[in-house]
Amino acid sequence: MVRKYFGTDGIRGKANEGAMTAETALRVGMAAGRVFRRGDHRHRVVIGKDKRS
Repeated sequence: MVRKYFGTDGIRGKANEGAMTAETALRVGMAAGRVFRRGDHRHRVVIGKDKRS
């Protein structure tokens, strides 16, 4: 079974656990950058952090 990481409100998961590694973040960021460069549209990216433990 393939696990789903993208939800309706973005990517969720605990940092550095399971598949949520720095490498995953880099790959997702690079892929998003390629998509955002297509066309002449302006895009926004929001990065959040939940400091609750």
